[in-house]
Amino acid sequence: MAQLVVSWFIYDRAIRVQAINGVGRRKGRIIEVEVIDTGERFHGSARRLERLVHRLRRSSGELDQVPAWTHSRML
Repeated sequence: MAQLVVSWFIYDRAIRVQAINGVGRRKGRIIEVEVIDTGERFHGSARRLERLVHRLRRSSGELDQVPAWTHSRML
């Protein structure tokens, strides 16, 4: 079964987030966070990356927007 890789920008287009959308019984998860200016990429567990992105979105005031990917448990 194929999964769709999606990416979106946060923090005024300074940070790019890449995720895999959930398909079927598989959960969607964040797979990479990249700082655009330096090219530095962060990898780790899906839970840790999700917390990082949540903190970044909260600090930039973007929590009122709908995220580009969704967990299967949110559906």
